[in-house]
Amino acid sequence: MMSQNLSKSSHNKRAAAINELRQLIANGQVELAFSLGQTLLTKHKKDAEVHFLLGLVAEQTGQMKISRSYATKSIGYAEHPDAYFLLSRIEREEGNTNRSIELCDRAIHMRPDSIQLYIQRAGTLEEAGRIREAREVVEPLIEQLESSNQKIPTELKFELAKILVQEEQYTNAVELIDELMTNQTSPSQMLRLQLYLQAKAYDRSNEYVSAFTAASRANEIGQLDFDPVLYEQQVTTLIEQWTAERIAKFPTTSCEDELPVFIAGMPRSGTSLIDQIVDAHPNASGVGELSTLEIFAHQLSDAYNSELEPPKCFGHYDRFRWNRVARSYIKSVREQSPSGTLRVVNKALGNNKLVGLIACLFPNTRVIHALRDPRDVAISCYMGGFNDRRHPWTTRLDWITSSWDQSLRMMEHWKDVLDIPILDVCYEDLVTEPEIYVPQLIEFLGLTWDPACLEFHQSNRTVRTLSYDQVNRPIYTSSVSRHKKYMQYIDGVKFSDYPTQLK
Repeated sequence: MMSQNLSKSSHNKRAAAINELRQLIANGQVELAFSLGQTLLTKHKKDAEVHFLLGLVAEQTGQMKISRSYATKSIGYAEHPDAYFLLSRIEREEGNTNRSIELCDRAIHMRPDSIQLYIQRAGTLEEAGRIREAREVVEPLIEQLESSNQKIPTELKFELAKILVQEEQYTNAVELIDELMTNQTSPSQMLRLQLYLQAKAYDRSNEYVSAFTAASRANEIGQLDFDPVLYEQQVTTLIEQWTAERIAKFPTTSCEDELPVFIAGMPRSGTSLIDQIVDAHPNASGVGELSTLEIFAHQLSDAYNSELEPPKCFGHYDRFRWNRVARSYIKSVREQSPSGTLRVVNKALGNNKLVGLIACLFPNTRVIHALRDPRDVAISCYMGGFNDRRHPWTTRLDWITSSWDQSLRMMEHWKDVLDIPILDVCYEDLVTEPEIYVPQLIEFLGLTWDPACLEFHQSNRTVRTLSYDQVNRPIYTSSVSRHKKYMQYIDGVKFSDYPTQLK
């Protein structure tokens, strides 16, 4: 009897801890959740639910490799649909459409009544440009729910609205989004997404006043403050800390690998297009916006002591740790790339701040600097839906142009103080004369020319950025001088001079 009571008590304690862990995850308290999950693992090493929940925590913090590991272990201990759903989201995030669908189907087989799984399946297909297949998921499900008088989830109708935009049924898309915003109470995050999608539909149907109005409404929701003067000061500090003289004293690595390539520049400057072009080469691959080096940069920043000269200013982050980071990065991107890959492109949006660190870690790297008319960058960022804690400056046109100036300032500094090759690639050149500038790009990477680079849109790869429904199309020029459609809104905003070609 005592043994049974102890067993019941242990079970109750586990259940209470699991409930607490789930609540922490729901509240976004990821550090506390991770700590509790690790404590639970010491007592329940083969507990599938604990591994799955730790996978959710890792997913929330963008650590997809760790999340995948926990989810895989969870399934190994007890096969269940939640872990398959998590793995499907991870594969979707990394652009592996077929694998994502396969895992989603496994989860659906185990839980056929889950609407969220069907929404996941439809969203994955839509992002991959497989619009007909996406509709074949959404339409029957909506009909089934309507026939049984069940409420249709907002997320499901939103997926239908995205499909309508892809099918160029812009009026129907706008009407559906209006219905969603009028008849249903959506969280602010979903309302923002609806407004950004509506802005896209209006823009593509040439209703520019309505498009800008919808984007403005979206940008006002949860708008965070941004101080351009403070940001300029921060860039000044970075430039003063990363002089040629100081860099020469920074920790050095023994990495001689030419594998890593980085795209730097402002969002909406053609970074995704460049990434797709390079990835189409049989000896190159793209890993999207990999944040590994940003994490290391934050660690260095936390440890940095401005009163000490380099390398002591980095505290315990000595050359051995820098070497470890370089080796770990190379190993990671190799594992994510096909056999025979000679160059791997990382287009993380914070790369313009990290070029100095990148050069120290990978002396044989190459950097591609994406450039575009700042007026077009401003409109595209404003309409694009970045509005988050990492990019608060995207919610105002004057903030965007200030950020453009600082990005250009940083890149000019890196060219002055670093020995690594940095290639300026103007979006306008790339799309108007691809037969000239795409081969130049491939030559810069030290690769032999392959015509597949001009046919990048035929790739089965899914791009997980705001540009996903644009870079899966052949090169087009309609986005050049996009700002002219919105001239009434950019009057009075100061933009830097921008040459159409940089030699």
